Amino acid sequence: MSNLLISGGSRGIGAATVKLFASRGWNVTYLYKHEALVTGDNITPVKCDVSDYDQVMALSDRISPPDSLISCAGLSVKGLAQDMDINDYKKVIDTNFGGFFNLVKLTAPSMISRHSGSIIAISSMWGQTGASCEALYSASKGAVDAYVKSLAKELGPSGIRVNAISPGVIDTDMMADYSIEDKEQLITETPAGRLGSPEDIAGCAYFLANEESSYITGQIIGVNGGFLI
Repeated sequence: MSNLLISGGSRGIGAATVKLFASRGWNVTYLYKHEALVTGDNITPVKCDVSDYDQVMALSDRISPPDSLISCAGLSVKGLAQDMDINDYKKVIDTNFGGFFNLVKLTAPSMISRHSGSIIAISSMWGQTGASCEALYSASKGAVDAYVKSLAKELGPSGIRVNAISPGVIDTDMMADYSIEDKEQLITETPAGRLGSPEDIAGCAYFLANEESSYITGQIIGVNGGFLI
């Protein structure tokens, strides 16, 4: 039975991914910061703030070496770039990019020793094209994308694949402050004619974690309904 480690597994995309992998027979350990909201067979929640390097490194004694890592924990601070302060910067960058960095630091050595593994980052289309009033979020996801490409080159000879999934507009808690009119406008801008679901992203993650995608690495895979082409 394969082992998955995923951050941000309590809500949205992370929760859908936890449920999918567990239903397919994977042993899933998911990290959460506030509440462990997903339970079931093959599912083990572990409290951990992925932005805290020491907390992540301490997991080495608590979890089994994963066959696949999915870095899903993320947050955004909306507002004008000139209104952001150093605390906003640290909150967003330390979680979205720093969390990914910390998890790779934790898991890559065991993958290298086994000469196999899949690392998947949940990024965002805004990391590719930028978003007004979400400059820090966009910057953090752009850093994730660049790190993925570099890691793919570095870890490929050790049998490890590294990819990012770049979601479009996904109907999760992060859209809670969007009005119905805002959502309808986004739908009209999406060729697929709907908002994405967490399950859309989970399905792509499952594909990237398995051998069917064994020749795919270093890619930023858009799952956005055609919003960004």
